Amino acid sequence: MIAYVYVEGESDRLALEALWKTWRDQLRQSGDGIRVLPLDDKARFFRKIGAHTAARLLANADDIIVGLPDLYPTAPYANGPYAHTNLAELNAVQKREVRRALEAHVSSAEATTHLNRFMGSALKHDLEMLLLAAEQQLANFLRVPTNLGTWRQPVEDQNYARPPKRVVEEIFRSRSSNKMSYRDTVHASAVLSRVMDIREIFFTQAGQLKCPEFKRMVDWMGTAFGTPGYQNPAE
Repeated sequence: MIAYVYVEGESDRLALEALWKTWRDQLRQSGDGIRVLPLDDKARFFRKIGAHTAARLLANADDIIVGLPDLYPTAPYANGPYAHTNLAELNAVQKREVRRALEAHVSSAEATTHLNRFMGSALKHDLEMLLLAAEQQLANFLRVPTNLGTWRQPVEDQNYARPPKRVVEEIFRSRSSNKMSYRDTVHASAVLSRVMDIREIFFTQAGQLKCPEFKRMVDWMGTAFGTPGYQNPAE
């Protein structure tokens, strides 16, 4: 079984591959795998997700697909066919596009069956929420104390007014010793490669969820594989 995870851009691919390296190594032992595939940007993601997903679902009855665009921004799509203001609406847009593409080849009933292997999700509000969730690793990378500032919890709720990427950019400018500029294709994967246990980005020390939607997506994939992306403490 292969899980194909469609994202917007190359920085998303590099970061998720770094974060999931241990999991992907485990899956490879049983012939399974995760492939993270960029669709260039958010606009092209919407135009491509239906056809790309339908083709893979129809090609192999075992594979699963995840749609993982950024939720931010939403304003450019307000008056078009991909309008969305929240996660539920974004997921509905993805599912609609996949269904349309499937129904060009199979019946509505068959399309519904295939859709069970597709999960519309999102990096809420963008990839950099994972860097804020990995605060210890981000601080270690910058060689500064852990207290990097304040943001909303769960970190996925750090929203349109000041999305996670802007927070991370501010941290790089203000806290790094040489005032370096954040480069998503370089720094996101460098930080997330330091995460040894994905539970660290899921839960605070008090047990509060930091990124429930991302965890829900990882759990969905883990259930399909029969190999979870992380181990619960009791295990």
